[in-house]
Amino acid sequence: MRRPVTVLGALALVLAGAGTASAEPPLEVTEQITDQAGVLGTGKPAAERAVADLAAEDDLNLYAVFVSSFDDADPGEWAQDTAQLSGLDETDVLLAVAVGDATYEYGYWVDEDFPLSEVDLERTVTGEVDPRLAAGDRSGAVRALAVQLQDLTAAEEEAEQQAAPWPASTIILVIGGVAVVLLAAHLLSRRRSSTTRS
Repeated sequence: MRRPVTVLGALALVLAGAGTASAEPPLEVTEQITDQAGVLGTGKPAAERAVADLAAEDDLNLYAVFVSSFDDADPGEWAQDTAQLSGLDETDVLLAVAVGDATYEYGYWVDEDFPLSEVDLERTVTGEVDPRLAAGDRSGAVRALAVQLQDLTAAEEEAEQQAAPWPASTIILVIGGVAVVLLAAHLLSRRRSSTTRS
């Protein structure tokens, strides 16, 4: 499996001694949005729609888990253990967030065969997810990640199409045209042979 990624929110480093939240061990997720910390509030439906749209359009499943604490575990390892317990595979992304009193830390997990670039994914998490978590917009962090995954998928598909010498439809037409020419030549040859014998 790909190395799990660990990120500590800036406030978590400064305020780690402000209080100890209820710890949560890695868990088996059964839904794409798991909010054990109760921090999404009215933003949960929007987050659920975003991950549903991603799954429907790009066959990628984004799982987001919000808990009060990672039970002193490394966030990336906590995310990896949760992914393993949940049976996640190469089409899945797991974002795990621990939200305490004025603190946050998070990690994410993807399989080593995940179809998108790890560099692009890390850039997305750093540039889109982290600022929203820092601002307390947890639902917005999930939505932003879902949208960026869609954009990354579209960009990779476009790059693959441009790299191909011909699109698949053109290749099919060329093969079909060659087959027609060969068939016509074969029939004409048989006709000439029949004419010569007669």
